[in-house]
Order: sequence, then structure tokens, then C-alpha cells
Amino acid sequence: MSNSEILLSICVPTYNRQFLLERNVSFHLERFRTLQVPFEIVIVDDCSTDDTGAYIESLEGIPEINAYRRVKNSGFVSNYAFAMRRARGRYAVFLGDDDLLIPEKVKEYIEIMERDPGVGMVQAPWMLVDARGGQRDVGPFYRVSGPTRIAKGDYGAFLDFIFGYHIFPEFMIVRRDILAKSISSATPFIFWAYLFTGRALEHTEILFMPEPFARVTAISDDPRLQQGNNECMFQWDTYRGGLEFLASLMWKHKKPSGYERQDFLNKLIMFMLNRQSVALRLHIETGNWPEAYILYHRMRAYQEVPLSESSPDTIKQLAGLSLAAKEAEAFSLQPVVVDPMITDDIIELLHPSLQQRMTRDIPLGDSGPHAWLRMDPSFGEPMKRGDAGFDLSSYLEQFI
Repeated sequence: MSNSEILLSICVPTYNRQFLLERNVSFHLERFRTLQVPFEIVIVDDCSTDDTGAYIESLEGIPEINAYRRVKNSGFVSNYAFAMRRARGRYAVFLGDDDLLIPEKVKEYIEIMERDPGVGMVQAPWMLVDARGGQRDVGPFYRVSGPTRIAKGDYGAFLDFIFGYHIFPEFMIVRRDILAKSISSATPFIFWAYLFTGRALEHTEILFMPEPFARVTAISDDPRLQQGNNECMFQWDTYRGGLEFLASLMWKHKKPSGYERQDFLNKLIMFMLNRQSVALRLHIETGNWPEAYILYHRMRAYQEVPLSESSPDTIKQLAGLSLAAKEAEAFSLQPVVVDPMITDDIIELLHPSLQQRMTRDIPLGDSGPHAWLRMDPSFGEPMKRGDAGFDLSSYLEQFI
């Protein structure tokens, strides 16, 4: 299929999820052929170690498939950008390997862009899906009241829109000439979606539509962390970087007043506290207690932090226990031997990966070095040569 014949490039970065990729490809091949939209599916395998490579080889000869394999694992954003920059269609859309487009809505939005060349990018919220035991729509990730057009270069309006509706501009249909000026591999300190959309706004008007054109897995039976949850829990500081970047572009041609800077700062703080509260809840639910401890204190610099179930004392005590357990399980390949004084109800609050490495069984014989996680300094004594004690009291004292 020649470049001039392709209207839409569906760009799918993937890594070690062959069964999800197969569902993705089969769905889009069938649905977009039915709609008679000239399209391609750009698949970029980020050096998978499962059967992804063999599956991609089985697609050879299908004219709509355009597949690549990276020579080393590059991470989500780099693979995303690589896939988008391989697009040959007039328009391109990114999609996770576990997500599905809403084809009729994609076609509708492309038709809007075809009628109005001033719009080089359409953004929309995505429909969150609970994939456990089937596919159940939960609701859109964010909501906007109606179609909203951001004029080229109007970063002030864009920031007001973000702050007003808590916009995360991740799902875009972008014209390829705008894509070429906007999307590239990872840049540190900034959320990729704010960076790419901010770059695009320098060259085109952007239309935000209220109805999703993609269905995105929010909850899955797959034990691996979803990219969206990973960003929310561990990369939320990049949101601040993205908003600061957009504010700098807003003031590129004028020096802001003290009031304008303070107004932006106030809105930024409130936006970030909202995102931090989500991250804090997820870390507590997951049992990431050291992360929850640090996040709690960062939030408390600006306001008191409401906690629904866990108290600050509980967070810091579990953070100390988690840190001690992490260092203990990293010491030896053998299970961590846990002091009886550390009760099961406490252990159950730790991250599952730590629980799996713990035992109550006292080791017999010479089975290698052992880590002893203890409240009682005499637990495990006398230790064998090579063993190590991890005294919980000293770890608890670190979390002040």
C-alpha cells in the first residue's frame, strides 16, 4: 500500500503481550476494512521476549501491517514516539496494545479534520474499561462540556482548559505534518503528553471533543502495572514539569506580572495536590509504604492531607517495615525469616512481592545465608556465618 493511499495510521507499540496484540490487530483489521477507511497498523515490538516476534512474523503478507522490532528495549515513551514517526498515513493515532479504538468515532473526527485544515489535531478523553472477566465501560477519564477549540499558539487558553477540566491530552488523532514537528523520543522532567501537545499547538489549532474515540484498559487481570497507573503513581512529578513548560510558552512574548505568576502557581498547586492525592491512595492500596510516606509529606507542605483509613503514624511504621523487608529480601536468595513479634495482620499490609519472600520457618542445616527480619534483637541468634539481622527498630526510627 503506497503512502498516498493511506488515510490513517494506527500506531501500536508493544512489549511482551502477544495475546493482547493479537486481539488488537484482529479487531482493527476487521473493523476498519468494514468501514472502508484506507489504513495501516504500525506495530513496534520493544524487544519482546515472549511470542510477540513469532506472531508479528505470522502477519507478513497482510498489506495493512507495517511492523518493526527494536534492537533493545527502549521504554514506553520512546517506543510510542518511534511508532508514531513510522506512520505513513495522512493522520496517525496512538494506541496501547491492550486498547481498542472506537472506529466510527475515529472516522467522524478524521472527517472533521478533512473539512477544516486549520485543525491539525483532535483530542478526546478515553473510555476506561474494566477488563476483568470481560469488557465493562467505567466512564471517560476526564469530561469536557462540549467541543473546545484552542487557537494556534494560545497557551493561556490551553492552560485554563487543563486546570478547569483536569485535562490529560494523551489520546490524539494528529495530521502527519504536525506529528513530525511535535513527537519524538523521551525528554526528562516533563509529562510526554503535555510536551507533544504543547509543541503541536505552536503549529496548529487543536480541537478537544467530548466523546471518546478509544477504549482503554484501566483494570486488568494482567498482573503487570498499566502504563496509566504507572504514570499516575510514579511519574506524577512530570505533570508539574509539563504545566511549567506550557506556562513558559504562554509568557514567551510577554513578561508576566507578579499577580499572573502567583495565579498560575496557585492553580498549579491545586492541580498537583489533586493528582498527588490519587497517587497517594494508589500507593496505600498497593502497599508501597515508603512512597506513600514521602508523598504524604510533600503534600503536607501545602495543606493538611486527609487520610481515609491510614493514619500518618501507620504510614510511617509500615514504611519502616517495608524498607527493612526490602533490604532483607535483597540480601539472600533464601526467604526472609520473620520474627513472630511481627504479626500476620501487619505482614498482610505489605506489598505482595515482599510477602511472597517471607517465611516463619526456622532454617535447618546449611542452606545458604539467611536474612532475619526482627523486632527482638535476639531473634536468629546465634547467627551462622554469612547471615544478617535486619533490626526493625532502627528502620522505624528513620521515618520521623
